[in-house]
Amino acid sequence: MKRVAIYVAVLALLGGGLYWMYERGQGRDIPTTPPAGAPKEGSCYKVDAAGAKAALPWDGQPVDCAGPHTVELFHVGQVSKDLLHRLDAAKGEDVKIAQALLYAQARRACLVTGPIFLGGAWHESKVQIVASWIKPATDGFFGCGVAEVTGPTGEQFAPHTGSLKGALTPGSPLSIACVQRDGQQLRYVGCDQTHDGEYTGVYIITPAEAPFDEAAVKSATVKGCTTVGLQYLALPDNGARDDLTPGSVGPKTASDWLGSDQTFACYLMSPKPLKATVKGLGKGPLPLAV
Repeated sequence: MKRVAIYVAVLALLGGGLYWMYERGQGRDIPTTPPAGAPKEGSCYKVDAAGAKAALPWDGQPVDCAGPHTVELFHVGQVSKDLLHRLDAAKGEDVKIAQALLYAQARRACLVTGPIFLGGAWHESKVQIVASWIKPATDGFFGCGVAEVTGPTGEQFAPHTGSLKGALTPGSPLSIACVQRDGQQLRYVGCDQTHDGEYTGVYIITPAEAPFDEAAVKSATVKGCTTVGLQYLALPDNGARDDLTPGSVGPKTASDWLGSDQTFACYLMSPKPLKATVKGLGKGPLPLAV
């Protein structure tokens, strides 16, 4: 949903360092504390979305969180030592399986701790949770960060001043309202501005940790976000509007699904620009901008 084809790379650990295959040993002593020079919780950085996919520490020194920055680290953790030893001993296809399990474990930790740090649901806000391995990735340490973003795909970070801890309170300026097409991308705007779509709520695919099936995920999100959209419009479940299309942002690929919380942000998209909210509109005419 979300323009019917909006894909978000919710988290990016792959670029951060699944390069540990070259450093396998058996029965090695795995450190229990992060390496010297590892970033600390509460550190802030000026890094773009591409740079945040790299392993920590990122290029450039940490900056004062009171000043402009893009990413704030809110958690530093370590994946299971049992899984690290499993990777050490793995051969052939077992290497990929062990890496996938470690990848999922780190991502899940960031998704669990993120809402606690933010004080609210990040899927409903203009933020993106990112995760990156800490060098050397063979020791399994990772950092979780949060960035303010300009649009649903999270491909562009917005400068932010001050900590985001507890920032997602009701009525927060970070709450998603509407989106406007900007070339091939969407950017967040207020619903009192000209826009092409409106956030309607979230849909969660169950059961938790369900195996990924692309066709099933697509079908479930279309159905789920359609229902969310109808409720937002104050229409019955068997209602319909031909002038609005459900869209969604969430884990729609196997790599994004791994370790995700299976949550999708739902939108209603209009082929013509709108000038006001459609919440509770029912069967009424669209508030067209032209």
